[in-house]
Amino acid sequence: MRSDAVTTSISPKASDFAAWLTDPARCAALVIAHPAHEIRVFHWLSRVRPHTYILTQGSRSGADSTRRLASERLIEAQGATIAKTWGSVWDRDLYDMLLTSEHAAVLRWVDELAADFIARDVDLVVADNWQHYNVAHDLTYVIALLATERAGRVLGRKITLVTYPVVPAALTPSAPSALIAADIRLPDAAAAAKNTAIAQIPGIASESADIDSAEGVDAYLFETFHHALPLEEVLQTPRETPLYEVFGEQRVRAGIYTEIVRWPHLLRACEALVKANSATAQAA
Repeated sequence: MRSDAVTTSISPKASDFAAWLTDPARCAALVIAHPAHEIRVFHWLSRVRPHTYILTQGSRSGADSTRRLASERLIEAQGATIAKTWGSVWDRDLYDMLLTSEHAAVLRWVDELAADFIARDVDLVVADNWQHYNVAHDLTYVIALLATERAGRVLGRKITLVTYPVVPAALTPSAPSALIAADIRLPDAAAAAKNTAIAQIPGIASESADIDSAEGVDAYLFETFHHALPLEEVLQTPRETPLYEVFGEQRVRAGIYTEIVRWPHLLRACEALVKANSATAQAA
């Protein structure tokens, strides 16, 4: 069992980071790889109502928008908004981009995200953790981090970036560990609302089961936010085979995909993003 205490850290605007983070006055953005990731921070989303960016359609088959549409309805029902034109790539197409090192779209997503952060005068960004679990999750982390840095340079102030674990840390023990920024226990009504929301997203039963198994009774009672890890730490060669390679091998055997996205494919995309971001910073 976990403690009910709230772990806090100092933010630029408040001594109680958890209170600052959940303040409805925040001008916030939520950047996620797949529809339904918002469930992991559903209480925060319901309070702060961020402008939300979803990278993919969330369809392994590459042909079904049901999960994406259900997620958009759920987010909008909380009073949050959706960036309808950002990302929206099919997962299969994203994997092809990584396999072929075609990074133009990935570079564009950083450009568009940074520009929108600037236009909205964002002060807080919440994004998927880097976890060695899914390449789309990890790529989303890097996109969000670089866009946040770039927008902060233009605005002349720091934009706070925090992340949350898409999957329980117990499922990804080899991933780099980030310090907890806030560990927020939800009121009973908020936990019940989160459980209700889960039922509204199709196709996530297996993911929910994995979370239930790893986190037990605490699965939906807490929302945990981490400080962002620096790129030089996350771009280190994994100590163990990333889970996305294990899953990829299974899906190739099942005939879902013909090739496996591996660590070097993701690393090349991240290095292209870092190089483009450095060039933009030097030109500024």
